[in-house]
Amino acid sequence: MNYPLSLYGKTFIALSALGVAAWQDIKRREVDDSVWAFSIPAVLLISACEAGFGIIDPFLLAASLALAFCLGLLLHRFGLYGGADVKALLLIASAFPSYPPGMSLPLWRFFPLPFLAAVVAGTLLSAAYPISIFISNLMLMIRGDNPLRGVEEENPFRRFILLMTARRIPIEELKDSLKHFPAEKISVDGGVPKRRPVLFVHAEADVDSMVEELVRHKEIYEDGVLASPTIPMVAFLEAASILLSALILL
Repeated sequence: MNYPLSLYGKTFIALSALGVAAWQDIKRREVDDSVWAFSIPAVLLISACEAGFGIIDPFLLAASLALAFCLGLLLHRFGLYGGADVKALLLIASAFPSYPPGMSLPLWRFFPLPFLAAVVAGTLLSAAYPISIFISNLMLMIRGDNPLRGVEEENPFRRFILLMTARRIPIEELKDSLKHFPAEKISVDGGVPKRRPVLFVHAEADVDSMVEELVRHKEIYEDGVLASPTIPMVAFLEAASILLSALILL
């Protein structure tokens, strides 16, 4: 298909920015604001010009941006997305507000707006994290090592969730790093500190305070602490965007 150069240009800008952001997200779970400060306005300007010249439907551009903004805020509100994830979503929505005319793959039947396909694909790809954690914990159990030892939790369902989302690491690895969030907390019962599970930590939670509380009782964590690896969602959104752009352009 002969698509306008503007589509290739904004695709290059978006994928390049997402690539830089994904690398930073993988390395330190934070993304510099400068990545978005250039890429989002640049891509949005190109899409706005396309809408002005009738290359894309301005209504679809507005709908894509509005829905991406609302969905990002909702996911952020529930702690599923961090700030960088929301900005990545806006960048994808700005770059791919609609499918090009004549596209043979009927993605629009399932995902009317392209960024929705990227969100679903990125989420499915990110499922590799809990699957790998569960397999790792399962292998420990097969070898006779209980990864949940010391944690006070009898509910089978909650224990299963922990096996899917948490692994035991040295408590030192929790300090000054966003690659893991605590999956347990201290609860003092009758003057005795007990280890209680934490099944979910908000993406913007005060993790430092949670870690400090655990460090104050580090004597009971000599064999490690349960921690949930944080998911570099920007990296999975980047992978989904590469797949999406390949389906659109090739």
